[in-house]
Amino acid sequence: MRHHRKLTDDERRQIIEARAGGTPAAVLARRFGVSTRTIYNTLSRAKGALPGLTTTISTRLSARQLAGFQSALARRGITDQPAALRRLMRAADILLRPVDPVVLDHLQAWGAQVATEGAAVNHIARKLNEAKLRGRPLPFTEDDMTTIRTFAGGLVEFAEAFRSLWEAQLAAKTREVDKALEGLAADAPEP
Repeated sequence: MRHHRKLTDDERRQIIEARAGGTPAAVLARRFGVSTRTIYNTLSRAKGALPGLTTTISTRLSARQLAGFQSALARRGITDQPAALRRLMRAADILLRPVDPVVLDHLQAWGAQVATEGAAVNHIARKLNEAKLRGRPLPFTEDDMTTIRTFAGGLVEFAEAFRSLWEAQLAAKTREVDKALEGLAADAPEP
């Protein structure tokens, strides 16, 4: 009769945490020197450690969408697509949270500024167009030039500030994705 190795309480805790993180049962079995059945038994005996029954979902993807997903995983050295997808789904509440209110405030303020300065530029354009249609000299003043330059400068500032905000938001999301996928890379050491 074959004697099976007994797991310690700490090993059971590690198995529960690693499995919750998406580590396959077969990997855990090899890591702890037990059978996959022992891993599954450990998980089923753990009270409250698992959220309950799993649900199988299916979805249709275009070849382009699947290739994009595979490419993103490949850039991170990840080959276990199901584990990566599970982790990303667990992190969805973080990854898909609404835009930061500070960013929204900035965008609204910039929108108001563009609307105000844009209205002034539009007024200048209408005044010039009307003079041209009536055959009058164009009433373009130094104040008009200042208004247009202010508007153009504001647009350049907006573009730069928006780029900075966008890059910060993108970097934050990338950190969250990296955190969710941590440890899945083929060359990553096992936890």
